[in-house]
Amino acid sequence: MANLRGMFDLFAGQLRWVMTVGVFIALCCFAFNSGVRAGDLKPTLGDDGIYHYDWYHQSFFEFKDDIDEALSQERVLMVKFDQKGCIYCEKVALEILSEPAVNRYVRENFLVVQMDIFGSRDVTDLDGTTLPENDMAARWGVVFTPSIYFIAEPTNEQRLIDAVAAVMPGAFMKGTFLGMLQWVKTGAYKTEPRFQKYYNDNFKRLRSEIKAARSS
Repeated sequence: MANLRGMFDLFAGQLRWVMTVGVFIALCCFAFNSGVRAGDLKPTLGDDGIYHYDWYHQSFFEFKDDIDEALSQERVLMVKFDQKGCIYCEKVALEILSEPAVNRYVRENFLVVQMDIFGSRDVTDLDGTTLPENDMAARWGVVFTPSIYFIAEPTNEQRLIDAVAAVMPGAFMKGTFLGMLQWVKTGAYKTEPRFQKYYNDNFKRLRSEIKAARSS
């Protein structure tokens, strides 16, 4: 009887090991196939009091270079102004950019440079002018957060603000946010400059994409 019990315990232990390894492999395969890492869907709160995603571009804030880098990757440069204590900035970080459909579309199609409207890091504009973040924000006329600027094409403008294809003022809802991303990335803003009409025409599709991404 003791031998039988020992064999049973040995078998049970081996079975638990096999199941544990199997679960681990399955999770690894899921992460590999989905292309999503832990830091992709959840931001972290930085020492500056602002939420950051791991996939934000580590920029030197030399925007001619950032535009060139984005376009070389067939992406749109997305310049996002935030500030500490901004509840709408937190909404974008925690609720909008964490939405699977939005998150994936941004990561695949945009080079995101995050700036602090009250920050002090040196920023170089397209004409070579270098100013602290807060002074550059004033130069560009940024007066509230979040403010998001999209640069989708090569430009000869002297200021980044004059090169933008579109501006997202404030915290849009999830469907509207995704709609503007697609409106810019697909170039639809050139043929239909009225974003509201584009959004209304595509509302059902956008809603379906968001719903589908949650279950995939």
